[in-house]
Amino acid sequence: MNRFDKINFKYTDAEEEKLYAPELIDQAYVDINCILEEIEKPENFLVIGPKGSGKTALSSKLQLMEKSQWNLFVETDELEQFEYSLLDKCGAQKGTSIGGALTVWQLILSIRLLSLFLKDVKFNENNSDIKNLHNNLVQYGLADSSSIISIVQYTSRRGIFGKIKSAISEVKGEKTEEENYKLKDPAAIFAAIKEVLKNMTVAESRYFLVLDGLDHILRKGRNNAPYIADLINAVRQLNIFFSECGITAKVIILIRYEVLQIVPDPNLTKRINDNGVHLKWYDNTRSPFESSLLTIIEKRAHLVGINKDIKTLWYEWFPPSINNSNSFDFVILNTRYLPRDLISFFREVQKLGKKPKFDRIDVLSALNNYSDWFQQELSDALVGLIDENLRVELPDIISTLGREFSLSQFKTKLKEHGVTSSFVAEQIARELFNASWIGNVWKTEKGTPRYSWRHRKLNAKLNLNHGIIVHHGLWKSLNLI
Repeated sequence: MNRFDKINFKYTDAEEEKLYAPELIDQAYVDINCILEEIEKPENFLVIGPKGSGKTALSSKLQLMEKSQWNLFVETDELEQFEYSLLDKCGAQKGTSIGGALTVWQLILSIRLLSLFLKDVKFNENNSDIKNLHNNLVQYGLADSSSIISIVQYTSRRGIFGKIKSAISEVKGEKTEEENYKLKDPAAIFAAIKEVLKNMTVAESRYFLVLDGLDHILRKGRNNAPYIADLINAVRQLNIFFSECGITAKVIILIRYEVLQIVPDPNLTKRINDNGVHLKWYDNTRSPFESSLLTIIEKRAHLVGINKDIKTLWYEWFPPSINNSNSFDFVILNTRYLPRDLISFFREVQKLGKKPKFDRIDVLSALNNYSDWFQQELSDALVGLIDENLRVELPDIISTLGREFSLSQFKTKLKEHGVTSSFVAEQIARELFNASWIGNVWKTEKGTPRYSWRHRKLNAKLNLNHGIIVHHGLWKSLNLI
């Protein structure tokens, strides 16, 4: 009995899956490169991947795991609406003696983690000082410590640092002079909180605070990038502190490559190499049906009772070849080898309203409709990276250039749209390459074509001396076929 139409390809957002189809996260989650094990290692706290690679799915998976594991406590803070400018009001001005944004981040995160620790009944029972500190913070007005956004909004108000200091002093049995109540000194307050935390009794539990939504800093340009650099360093130092205290607690940051690239930190490469876990899906090009990417489709099929391996299913669903290419190669060429892309293609196949086996025309029709979604997806990936007016005009610009063009032709076309600087034009080309709009193409001495794509090789960079080719998945949407 055909059940292809029952496979859930409706959602491309993990938050929606968690809410409306939690079985996709609970039973069909693909633990790529053993990431669930890797993220538990003390040194790993950066989860790095492009848009659509499954960062939020990891967060959703950890939250669902919490429900079945008595010693796991997980919370996720969505920073999409975070007001980075409020950090300055918390005493984060650079060059001051009170610690700067790095210390403010540590202070805010340490306050946030208190409520996470106290979700653990055993921790609650054995750490009365921390419980009292949290209760005092609530008493002094920090009533909602359940999100970083609420904490920074509150701590940016005038006088709050004195109240936090008073809450700490009461726990330590000290008295604070009234004139010190309004002293805005996050470094001293964070140091005091650390002293309380150092005396905590270690529990057997694990505590993970996941930070998501950092992609959205790009929507307001690059001005907030220095705050992200401070956040990364603050999280690293805070995680080291908890490790030294013997408690399995950490803050985990979910972040895109594109965001990391604009972060002004000379140690960033070291952080990525030493503390990063990368989401790389299509890791077996010689045996593609054994890759993690195809396992996603296989597991979703199993959920509806289609208990076959993905290679068998693929050739039951699709013809062996399309336009003289293997049908899988033909389809995957239109994607960035990411879960969101492949799921979106299968959603378009379902929308045809037919049953397998699909023919060549069916696949082409699904890819044509997919191309419109793909263009919008790649366009969204450029928000904040290039001028907004140019981003909107980009499809028309590339449509007039064709499938392949040179950098000089690209520069000439950009001049017609007001980009007169050669340096700026080259930077725009690099952003397009990093977002997979374009790749490089050249020929070997024997005349064999070679290609370079960022989504195929993490360290790939645009070669300005090679030709430029438009991503195949965009051709239909840009009227290039």
